[in-house]
Amino acid sequence: MTKQIFVTGHKSPDTDSICSSIAFAKLLQLQGNDAAAIRAGEINKETAYALDYFHVSPQPLVSDFYVKVGDAVHTDVEALKISASLKDAAKWFAAHASDVAPVADNGQFAGVIDKAALADQFIKTVTGEELATVKSLTHDPELFFQTADNGHDVPAEGTYAVVDNGKYMGMVCADCIAHVEKQPVFLVDHNEAKQIIDGIDEADIVGVIDHHRIGGTLSTSGPIFILFKPVGCTATIVTSLYAQAGITIPKDIAGLLLSAVISDTVLFRSPTCTPEDKETAQKLGAIAGVDVEAYGMEMLKAGANVSDLTPDQIAHNDMKEFSGGGKTFTISQVQVMDTTDLLNQKTVLVSALDKMRESHSYDASFLMITSIIDESTNLIFAGNMEDTVSAAFGKDILDKEVYLPKVMSRKKQIVPPILDALK
Repeated sequence: MTKQIFVTGHKSPDTDSICSSIAFAKLLQLQGNDAAAIRAGEINKETAYALDYFHVSPQPLVSDFYVKVGDAVHTDVEALKISASLKDAAKWFAAHASDVAPVADNGQFAGVIDKAALADQFIKTVTGEELATVKSLTHDPELFFQTADNGHDVPAEGTYAVVDNGKYMGMVCADCIAHVEKQPVFLVDHNEAKQIIDGIDEADIVGVIDHHRIGGTLSTSGPIFILFKPVGCTATIVTSLYAQAGITIPKDIAGLLLSAVISDTVLFRSPTCTPEDKETAQKLGAIAGVDVEAYGMEMLKAGANVSDLTPDQIAHNDMKEFSGGGKTFTISQVQVMDTTDLLNQKTVLVSALDKMRESHSYDASFLMITSIIDESTNLIFAGNMEDTVSAAFGKDILDKEVYLPKVMSRKKQIVPPILDALK
């Protein structure tokens, strides 16, 4: 493996997804591996607060893992000069297994000439007709590519010019794409295919660290490292890996891991929280040099301020996609100190959920409006799922909403009953 390992959390990343990927990538680096944390989406306010507090820059955004033409282009294939002779063109075709030859004028792509057209010109030598020139035979290709194009779009047959901003870059073919080394990827805080960065089929999953259910259609071409634990946060697992490796956790990394535990357990209020999460948080707080309760409440408050978010942004906040019983649905979540303002916007929020649902052909889109103070959730939704929701929670549905006291966890208290009701 020569490529750098990418460590990533899920789409619509939360604090655990961002911080655990940074922390685990750091552990790999400290163990002598070439690794880097990346992210699959924009950072929310809560996560931004944690990163800023511990002076850590966010990791770069990667939108997909598709093999790019630029990864496979043969830059050593020189183009014919626009002033080249037909003899030069013949030599080019003799040296390259291609039916077209690229032509350039001072590095700028001028077009291609066809091997068949060149052969026609040499037939003219028998009759004594005047031969054309490379310049006169040059024409625009039916198809060419740029380095940023997806490699899977290159046809199975033929070779094609690669051009960027008018400059000739080289040639590419489907076989070139097939021989590109796959990007090694380590997944943290997720394992369902729908939550992974697009194009994972063209990458190489080398490991998974998670605390969620095993779901979706994730598959790998060979054996990989897998570590799942029923704890409240992936960061708790990553912290244990530092201990197993005998490596001291850097102060800033400890702060990020602590932030993730606080976030996923809602400062130990969530039913997903375990004694191991609490013990881990106290150890991390000591390393980071912060009061866990005081810091945790300030971080949660920073994330709970959604006053400047649009209804569409709220509908997409911390959104995850799930499938079961032949249905595909999403569940987003916002955690606030007071649910009043959001519930007053319910009609608009349901409309935003419905827009999202329709645009992606989801069967339903849910939004958990969770009160940190009351430790409860108002679950609103778009889509024809009243019977499913009623069966899942044993409650009557009132205008696309159900009130769920003592419910704070999507993973443990929302997803399982909905999936069971869909069976």
